[in-house]
Amino acid sequence: MGSLKPSVDNFEKGPNFFVIGVVKGGTTSLYHYLAQHPQVYLPPVKETNHFAAADIREEDFLPEYATDVRIDLDAYIKRGMPEQVHIAHVNRADHYAALFSRVNGEKAVGEISNSYMVCPSAAAAIHTFNPEAKAIAVLRNPVSRAWSQYLMNLREAKTRSPHFVDEVFSDAEAAVTGWGANHQYLELGNYAEQLKRFIDLFGRDRVKAVFFEEYKAAPQKTMAELCSFLEIDPDFAFDFSTESNKASLPRNAALNSLLVKSGAVKFAKGMTPKRLRSKLAGVLYSDKNIPEISPEHRKVLRDFYADEVAALSRLLKTDKPYTLWKDFK
Repeated sequence: MGSLKPSVDNFEKGPNFFVIGVVKGGTTSLYHYLAQHPQVYLPPVKETNHFAAADIREEDFLPEYATDVRIDLDAYIKRGMPEQVHIAHVNRADHYAALFSRVNGEKAVGEISNSYMVCPSAAAAIHTFNPEAKAIAVLRNPVSRAWSQYLMNLREAKTRSPHFVDEVFSDAEAAVTGWGANHQYLELGNYAEQLKRFIDLFGRDRVKAVFFEEYKAAPQKTMAELCSFLEIDPDFAFDFSTESNKASLPRNAALNSLLVKSGAVKFAKGMTPKRLRSKLAGVLYSDKNIPEISPEHRKVLRDFYADEVAALSRLLKTDKPYTLWKDFK
């Protein structure tokens, strides 16, 4: 069995940048955009969660999360890693190294794992691995982020609660909490404390905060800025025609819950060629008439995050949280 502690000394092809979050901040799209750039290497597993292992207790995983991340990594690597995998828990150093075995001179070698923002040990673990690494965080209005996560959980049968605020606050009071153990709706939006861990260790020059709202409104401009940050060609023309993780809801919630919890949806997706997956999704889900968060629920979360947004603005020395996030203007 491989060591759980890779190091720069024994792993020459390791990443030199990390996208550390956030959940529902557009990191799946970012993975696909960055992967287009000839000077960038990203591993075939989008989220490895490797450097958050000290904070992750797999025995506490919710059943549906355990299904999401279940993969035989030995078999996957032996098969030559033929398909892109969205998420796994790559704990072993030999497995992690294998994901980067195809690095071939790319200047920017990275990985994207949303657990790195919220799991307290990740920043130090990454710094031990590579103190010269760069970190990127995509920050989204925390009220909108939580609502988007709730809609995703409805789609993925991780909740069937019809009441958003009750779902969010009952989740925060769960008997067992942590990555994969509960949904962490509220904690995932506490950006200031989480980002400060990286700034304190790596310095401001090596940590870049991207605002989701700017990224969505002007993707080419944002990607050019990221390329400059990574010291690669900022004039590369990215293809933004494919949208990842577009909001949708199940056409039949009860049937969807049965199919998801049995593993049938994951199996069917794995057996369906990529070009046909949107058709499969269209059978199960609809992106029409997606509900919006109610003004009352928006106010509850706005009040909850008011101090957090002020702290983030001070930390980043910018008023963008106030100019971009209408809840806090």
